[in-house]
Amino acid sequence: PLPVTHLPSPGEPTMPLQPPLSLDDAAPPTGRAAPSRTTDRPGSGPPVRRTRWRPAIPLVRPLLKAIDWTPLVIVTAFAAALLTAVQAGETLPPGDALLLMRITGTLLGSAATFALVDAMSADLGAATVPRWVRQALRCLLAGGTAVVIWLAAFAYALSRLPADALFPIGDLLIEMGVCLGIGLAAAAAAVRHAQGRQAAMAAVVVQLGLVLGTILLPEQIRLWPPTCGFGHWDEAHAFWLAMLPVPYACLLLANRDLRR
Repeated sequence: PLPVTHLPSPGEPTMPLQPPLSLDDAAPPTGRAAPSRTTDRPGSGPPVRRTRWRPAIPLVRPLLKAIDWTPLVIVTAFAAALLTAVQAGETLPPGDALLLMRITGTLLGSAATFALVDAMSADLGAATVPRWVRQALRCLLAGGTAVVIWLAAFAYALSRLPADALFPIGDLLIEMGVCLGIGLAAAAAAVRHAQGRQAAMAAVVVQLGLVLGTILLPEQIRLWPPTCGFGHWDEAHAFWLAMLPVPYACLLLANRDLRR
């Protein structure tokens, strides 16, 4: 049977009709807190932190096209020809391999300086990505490429060495890192005051001058021992390891925004 609806008789008080519930007034499911109208509105909650590196990610592809890769290509071809031509078809003497790796590391550090030449480096207008982020990306792309090329050259030289030859990759990589850091730091400082390739050329002169200056030091304080693991090898590389952060600290300072 159908339920009988009670109809109020004349004079009987009636309850006021309630408006239908809106979606905002509906009770939340069990175990979930009701959303706050104040904090859910745009702009009412805590500010969202955005990292400066997120807008820089789309810059990687344009920078890959903007960087002057020609010096690195030339140095890579020269190093490959040098490594294959010296004692071609024979076992490579450890002393020759050590000299070749030092030449390769120095030249790669010089070639990487051309990547910091940026036509927008002197632009003082507002930019979405700060200058120091753009320059840091250039350093990472060119410097990382130079390290990869050097490691490939090291692997080839190692394959040609005698089986019992001592050829420590860690110590030689520290030498290469110092050469690369000096070149990048000099270039970062030069592009703040000059435009075009002349800034990179000035950085190359500074880097090669410092390398040659340390080669000409007396034997008592020689920083480039000619034989791996002998003589003042450990003392020299302890010095290189202590000096490794210096050029990169200078690089960070030189990559600051120009208005600072």
